[in-house]
Amino acid sequence: MASKNQSYKAALPYLDQLDVDVLTVEGAFNNGMDLEYFGSMISKDKKIALGVISHRTLQVERPEEVADLIRRALKHIEPERLILTSDCGFGRQSASRMHATYKMIALVRGRQYRAERAWPAGGLYPGADAKLSMVPLAKG
Repeated sequence: MASKNQSYKAALPYLDQLDVDVLTVEGAFNNGMDLEYFGSMISKDKKIALGVISHRTLQVERPEEVADLIRRALKHIEPERLILTSDCGFGRQSASRMHATYKMIALVRGRQYRAERAWPAGGLYPGADAKLSMVPLAKG
């Protein structure tokens, strides 16, 4: 787990040698500081699971914040290689299930927000469907 100012860059050549399909890295807490390195230093046959919501705070991210991190990631990581996730699990900071749920909804809404702007004809994701939401969705 990287600190807010600690880069993954030095470790990436070693991580890239691992016999894995997916590397999971933090991106929310450090504001995506290593996005360019994930895209250029990790082999193209590996996917990158990028944390786009933080487990370290109880503040629920806004969909626009998540969408911005996704947008920046897609400048360096091909869409077919990018998996969206949380920085880590939510148990470490004693987050309630409700906080974890809302944070995961923020991830889905951020992805939906991004999809609507990048691909206007894109599909609807159930977590962003107002009929299925536990909280009101902001009007676009």
